[in-house]
Amino acid sequence: MNYQIRRAIENYINVNGHQYTRDVIAIFAKRFNTTKQRISGNISCMKCCEHSINIIPNKPHSIMY
Repeated sequence: MNYQIRRAIENYINVNGHQYTRDVIAIFAKRFNTTKQRISGNISCMKCCEHSINIIPNKPHSIMY
């Protein structure tokens, strides 16, 4: 299921461009009926291990692309 979550997030970012991380986490937690922590962990994996996304840290909301 984590693989499906990561691929769905990657496709979403490719189609919709820059997104706030909090918005993406909320959308995919509802879509996959799972916790926000699990989605956040998958985003972290995509950033650190796969290098398939980049994140710009910004105080109120980080931006992923």
